[in-house]
Amino acid sequence: MAQKDARIHFLERELAEREKEMQMMKEREQLPVAGADDERLRELERKVRELDALVKGLTEEVLDVKSVAMKLARETDERRERRPVQPAAAKPVQELRAEPRTVEPQSQTRPAGKRPSKPVPEEKVPDEGDFEMIMQNDGTLKPEPKRPSSEYIVASTGMKDLPPKPVKKGGKSSDRKVFVEQRKRPVDDLIQAEEDDTVDLDHR
Repeated sequence: MAQKDARIHFLERELAEREKEMQMMKEREQLPVAGADDERLRELERKVRELDALVKGLTEEVLDVKSVAMKLARETDERRERRPVQPAAAKPVQELRAEPRTVEPQSQTRPAGKRPSKPVPEEKVPDEGDFEMIMQNDGTLKPEPKRPSSEYIVASTGMKDLPPKPVKKGGKSSDRKVFVEQRKRPVDDLIQAEEDDTVDLDHR
């Protein structure tokens, strides 16, 4: 429809321009013209007749297009009127159901009380029989736990049983050593020593 309306407007504009040109040519014919211009006038008259024919043809075509456009518009209006108006589809009603409320079990809270203190382990009091007197490096006796796999050196308390050793000149004994038998004895009579089971006795 828009294209047809534009075409109609274009043809009407062309028709108005042709009519204007014809009016100008008629005014020129009315003016006195010399005899030398007769041929030119004849040519102008011929062009005017052609323009008249063209304008008539354009007018008829415009009228035809206009009638066709009006007919199409009428038909479209009739089709719209014939169509039954369909009622709007009703929206389905959604049923709202109340969901059962779930009761959450309340957590049992206990009052913050004093926590029972952990029992303090009682210190074991060692028995006197579990200790033995061990001679230290500085010559003192000190109680130490018994060692079942320990090896002890038994030495006599006196120097009576030791064999005499020759003394060198100068008053010093050279490498005087006493080899003592190594064996296990009761704790009270034993002295713990290193693996080297020799005792050096130097007499000045």
